[in-house]
Amino acid sequence: MEPQRRNGSSSIPSTATGRWGSRAISLGILALCFALYLVALPPAFVHNDEAHGAIALIYNLPDTLRAVAQDSHPPLYYVLLWGWLRLAPHPFALKFVSPFFALLALAFTYRLVKAAAGPRMAALAMLLLGLNPLFFALATIGRMYTMAIACSALGAWQARRGRDREWLLSAWGLTLTHFYGAFFLLTQRLLVRGPRSWFREALLLALGLLPLLLWSIGALGPSLAHTVRTLTRIPVRPTPLEVLGNLMGALGIGIGANGSLGWIGAGVTALGIGAAISPQTRRLGLAMVIPVGIGLALTARFPFYAARYFSPILPFYVWALAVGWRRRWRWILAPLYLILGIYGIGRTWTAYANAPIYVEAQRELYATLHALAHPADRFAFHGYWNQAEMALFYPETRPRLMALEDLSNPRERLPEPTWLIGVTFFQELYRPVAEALARQGPFDRHAWYPMAEIFRFVPWPDVPSWQPIHIRFEDGILLEAVALPDPVAEPRGTVRVGLRWQAEHPIARRYVVFAHLWDDAGRYRAGTDREPEPPTAMWEAGSPITQTIAIAVPPFLPAGRYRVMVGLYEPAGSGWRRLRTETGADAVPIGSVEIHPLKGITRIRTVPFLETSYRPGRALPNGITLLESEAWHTEIDGVPRWRVHILWRADQAMGDDTHRLLLRFPNGTVVTLTPPEGWFPGARSAGEIVAEIWEWGELLAPGRYEVFWEGGGLFPLLTFRVPPRGYQWNYDWIFLNRLPW
Repeated sequence: MEPQRRNGSSSIPSTATGRWGSRAISLGILALCFALYLVALPPAFVHNDEAHGAIALIYNLPDTLRAVAQDSHPPLYYVLLWGWLRLAPHPFALKFVSPFFALLALAFTYRLVKAAAGPRMAALAMLLLGLNPLFFALATIGRMYTMAIACSALGAWQARRGRDREWLLSAWGLTLTHFYGAFFLLTQRLLVRGPRSWFREALLLALGLLPLLLWSIGALGPSLAHTVRTLTRIPVRPTPLEVLGNLMGALGIGIGANGSLGWIGAGVTALGIGAAISPQTRRLGLAMVIPVGIGLALTARFPFYAARYFSPILPFYVWALAVGWRRRWRWILAPLYLILGIYGIGRTWTAYANAPIYVEAQRELYATLHALAHPADRFAFHGYWNQAEMALFYPETRPRLMALEDLSNPRERLPEPTWLIGVTFFQELYRPVAEALARQGPFDRHAWYPMAEIFRFVPWPDVPSWQPIHIRFEDGILLEAVALPDPVAEPRGTVRVGLRWQAEHPIARRYVVFAHLWDDAGRYRAGTDREPEPPTAMWEAGSPITQTIAIAVPPFLPAGRYRVMVGLYEPAGSGWRRLRTETGADAVPIGSVEIHPLKGITRIRTVPFLETSYRPGRALPNGITLLESEAWHTEIDGVPRWRVHILWRADQAMGDDTHRLLLRFPNGTVVTLTPPEGWFPGARSAGEIVAEIWEWGELLAPGRYEVFWEGGGLFPLLTFRVPPRGYQWNYDWIFLNRLPW
């Protein structure tokens, strides 16, 4: 196969001017594409998968490899990240790896095609690759695919030049970067020129696959059950023909297309491939069909349907187009491909700028954990990727992060407050641990997020001090004794309450117990409502029932003394009616707790690309320092909402903090955001640190919104944009996309 003799091109420039001209063109294309990728690199993660690489930040190298094996990935990309992120531990550094390897992939593709068809065809192939919308999408997302593409092009070039030892290294690099790389080794060997020994070729292929085989035996065996369980729950199960359409659509117009445009892109891709078929490209075409055919065959059993899995084919694809198009087709199809590619790049860029709600909700979850957790709390993550993301966004929490498996024994008493973050996709894996922890101590926080369920469990003292109280409620319920192990607490901490109940006679109804903190004005400031275990309807007359409750102290609660109030009420179906005591009270005080202000040095986190008039860490003229301010769209307990997080410090004593947050709509309308539950004005001491989460529960129209602080003046905090409605983006399957542009 010597396609370089067609089309009048030569593999060697005829003059020094020609050599310098071809170098200038190729370097210009490289510089243009690399600059495009850097400019388009999204400031935030556009998909949850991107943050998987952050596991290299929280684990040592052996533990990183174990985590990679658990998620069924080859190790090379993560080993590289482990070293790179030790030098530059920043989200941008994680994402920069993709454009860097995209640059190498372009250079290796140029060398490959130049050796086969000369510099002109190589420059065209490199331009087609650089402006291919699928390649652009992979070059601007923090994943391993551009590394696999670079290894694929390098290996093909080394195979054509007969450098078998160097080819083995690139083969190991390709297969240990992505499992689908194994399908492309035969493709590379089919491009070897001249006579060859089939035995030698088989031996080289076996050696090329050996490291991957050894990794798979050691890594995939323990994680195989988890992988199979995950795959069986993926709802999209396309046919191989549909998978081929998804691949061709992504090649033509990118992963930012919707269903109808995807078929247009697939049609243009098919037209270009058809025009490139010729006797000179027959072997190259056969080499391309083999890995695609193997991948399509796998989709008949497993849902490996994403176009990115086939990304190592891109160097061969643009090679076939550049060399196979005849002159008249080249003048028509090359501009068509480039125009469609630029359009697809624009759509992908826009899709990345409007990240899906899942990514926003995950990001808001980590911000909530950071805002609500006490500095001594631990975090036990069921999903190692969630643990990695938390470490990436909030590095100061790394010493307190742990995997769910690292809980020494959930049946033993907790040594300190512990958050459990479970992946709702696998409730059967983390729920038993949550139930075991609940038997060792109460939980004061619980919420459902998209794809996550969170708890905070609080240890109960071994020998609490019980005080007799003897209060009789309606329906023959007696409160005999109480325990308050926490006379002093801090914001983000907890107040533990012990209650000993007794029934004078069998109780027909089920009641819910509440334990609340009230201020001096008799206002609710925080609390927990929990049904006893066993329920009141199962209590036996005369038998004592011990109930432990934990009240989460809000991160905004002003310092002062608060009364602990308890009582019972009927559940929702009975109208929430509270039971009364013999004196007619529907809530009784059982003690008080002193809340001390939370002070100390808080890390001022730089938020890249944040649109704000007052950057985090800047002092506002009203005597406070804004440490953090961000806004996200999320869903909590099944209810969609917009949440604004602020973290601020009082630089001077404030007699009465009466601020509020305002939201200005694109049309100029200004509304007040809903404050956190239990938020009221209060005094602040100098140096006190306050975390608040304000909400807007109604639907926001697309556009640009501004958040202001009103208090001691009116100060802009941040801006955020709401994407167009009807937005649904899936980077696996373009035919699920619903994009309103």
